[in-house]
This record gives sequence, structure tokens and C-alpha cells, in this order.
Amino acid sequence: MLGIGIRQAMLDSFYDTLARTFLTFTFFNSLLGAIIAFGVIYNTIRIALAEKGRELASLRVMGYTQNEIAHILFGDMAVLLVFGVFSGWLFGQGLAWMIVTAMQTELYRVPLTITAHTLGISATVVFVSAMVSGGVAWWRLRHLDLVAVLKTRE
Repeated sequence: MLGIGIRQAMLDSFYDTLARTFLTFTFFNSLLGAIIAFGVIYNTIRIALAEKGRELASLRVMGYTQNEIAHILFGDMAVLLVFGVFSGWLFGQGLAWMIVTAMQTELYRVPLTITAHTLGISATVVFVSAMVSGGVAWWRLRHLDLVAVLKTRE
């Protein structure tokens, strides 16, 4: 009976260590994913603002409010973001399946388990990164040079 208790304690310790390792690994992957998502979304917004900055400033001069201009800029980004999250889920599941299939050996097999909770966490990380990127871009949008737009001749 004592041998069974020691074996069970050993297994419990192993599973606890494995769970902490996976939790730490998942935390750092999520952190890196958030940083990458922030960078990609912020650069996309900056590029869109650089391309449309003159037009958006012209709209401000014509009487559009800052909220209306932000709606134009961030509306495009929201469509891209939603499409990107859904396609990222599909691509991620396919990539995870390929990795799990490639790692299978005669000694062990890792099951592929992707839950709705996991997909929700990934979408939350991307949406929070998008909100932070949007906040930075909102500040830049407030400081468009309206005078320069009025001075240009076309």
C-alpha cells in the first residue's frame, strides 16, 4: 500500500511540474503574441494614416468631426482585424495539427486539444493589442496638420 502512495505522489509531482511548465510557456507565448500583434496592427494603422492622412485632414477641414474621421480609419482596420482573427484560428489549428502529427513517435503521442476558451484567449490578446494600437493612432489622428492641407494647391 505504501508503494502505491509513493508512486501516486511521484505522479502528482510530475503532473504539477508539467502543468507549471506549460503555464509558463503559454504565458510567454501569449506575451510574445501580444507584442507581435501590437506591432503588426500599429504598423498597419500607421501606414493607413500615412496614405490617407491628407484626405482625412481635408475631411476635417470640410467639417467632419474627429470621431467621424476615426470611424473611417478604424472601420477598415476593424474589418481586417476580424478577418485576421478568424483566418488565424484556422491557420493556427492547421499548424498545430501538423506539429502534433510530426511529433508522434512509438513512445508517446501528444493529443491536440484546442478549446473555445483557447480561441477566446487568443482573440482577446489580439483585440487588446488592437485597442492599445488604436489608442496610440487616435493620438496621432488628433494631431493632423490641417493648416498644411489648406496651403496646398491642386
